[in-house]
Amino acid sequence: MEQLDQKPFRPRRSKDQILELLDQFEKSTLPAKEFCLRHHINPAIFSKWKSRYKSKPVIKKRTSGFATIDVAGSSTVALFCEVKGIRIYQVVSASFLKELLG
Repeated sequence: MEQLDQKPFRPRRSKDQILELLDQFEKSTLPAKEFCLRHHINPAIFSKWKSRYKSKPVIKKRTSGFATIDVAGSSTVALFCEVKGIRIYQVVSASFLKELLG
């Protein structure tokens, strides 16, 4: 029987595994080519990983779509005026108050 030329088995690495390898590379003093030889990584693939995963800033996952706002000032809101039982807590124009009275 004729034996087919098969490529050596290379396991697929998860994103976490790739990031771990990239962190190890950054901490090591080895050149990229030597690091790839020691970890059985194709240098072209390693370069692709570096460009794909390390060039982007790390974005923290959001827990919700709302932002926290700190309001400066007093904790109590002062009453500006009251017209016909309607309480207004901010400054409004005179024409607005006139329409309420009308």
